[in-house]
Amino acid sequence: MIVNFKIRNILSIRSEQCLSFEPTSDTFKTEEYCYEVKENVKLLKIGIIYGANASGKSNILGALAFFRKLMVEGVSDKTEELDFEPFLLDDVSRNEKSSLEMSFYLNKERYNLKIEFDKKRIYSEVLSFYPGTQPAVLYDRQYNAEEDKSDVIFGGKLELGKEDKVTIIGNSINNRTVLAAFGMSNVATSRLNIVYDYFKKDIANVLHPKTLLSSYTKKHLDKDKNGKLKRFLIKFLKASDFNIENLEIKEEEITITPEMLKMLQVIPGSEEVKNDVLKKGTITNSELVFVHKTNDGEFSLSEGYESEGTMRFMGLGVLLEQLLLQGRTIPIDEVESSLHYELLSYFIKLFLLNSKKASQLILSTHDLNLLDEDFIRRDIIWFTEKDDDNGETKLVRLSSLGLHKNLSPYNAYRQGKLVKLPFLGSLFLDIEEEE
Repeated sequence: MIVNFKIRNILSIRSEQCLSFEPTSDTFKTEEYCYEVKENVKLLKIGIIYGANASGKSNILGALAFFRKLMVEGVSDKTEELDFEPFLLDDVSRNEKSSLEMSFYLNKERYNLKIEFDKKRIYSEVLSFYPGTQPAVLYDRQYNAEEDKSDVIFGGKLELGKEDKVTIIGNSINNRTVLAAFGMSNVATSRLNIVYDYFKKDIANVLHPKTLLSSYTKKHLDKDKNGKLKRFLIKFLKASDFNIENLEIKEEEITITPEMLKMLQVIPGSEEVKNDVLKKGTITNSELVFVHKTNDGEFSLSEGYESEGTMRFMGLGVLLEQLLLQGRTIPIDEVESSLHYELLSYFIKLFLLNSKKASQLILSTHDLNLLDEDFIRRDIIWFTEKDDDNGETKLVRLSSLGLHKNLSPYNAYRQGKLVKLPFLGSLFLDIEEEE
């Protein structure tokens, strides 16, 4: 689970901003909101980020996605630039290094991973953990400017053989992280496996508001051999007041037409897969079919007849099952997209009340109704706002703003007492008509 995540000089974020999941001294609903990662150490299960359009809330989630990508995917070769932009609204930041840092718990032990970089190379990367009160370095990577290469020193606690260390170092080119280099190296098992698996498997990619979840749902239902996910989704949808009694995946073999052949040849993808499809001569089309129960009986509808809200909420149900059973960190941008507020509230409550794993939800939203709920802890709410002087994003925690416990965060936010709201100007526009 993430303890905190620090970002500096990426996109709209210039000075270091920190998103923390360490709870305050507030004892409100601690059992529901916190998970004990170690004896007497608890972390928050959820963080919710509010902000006006273009205030930078999506950039917080984007920085997390970029950090994950650096750790598990890396680059194809040493000429490839890192896929990000520094802060561009001054003449200094674009030429400075950027940094990302995360503290997190795995198997009751705390880890810390920090990286410093620009678009061309990684300057430093340090991974440490805490076997006791003092940190132990697992590896320390520094850029050697004279030789234009990375020097990597491994700590004794890593317990890797000399040949394995040489292999990892050889793959740690200037623009690839040591952890990504480890992921592509044939080396013995070590503590790096735990950390790599965390970033690879336990931290999900950001779910964006326009992401279609039907394919994602079908993929997971295809793997659902014992029907456990299907039963969960049906209960989830029925409990959410959808009159859905059952769901199935219907598959149909479609013969490839000349028009489809032309499209298949130009779309990106594996040539091997394309050749297999062409050899087969057909494409398998699958769609979800929902069985609705009414007073007049049961009726089947294909997914094309379902609302965007139904399809998105079902996709969130797949993610919810992962959160409850597997222990994952899932970031969702504009979580309220296509959802009625009551469904959003229900989704969050289900997660908080039923999660017994080391899972975390990181949400951005425009829906202010959550600020008016009596079940919301103030240390899970964050605001992004743009600095008037230089346009950089500032991340502020609601619990740090000194709002009295008897005052409504909703009202205070609407009145501009917490963070600055967008100034929308006059409703009257001076429009000159042209003849």
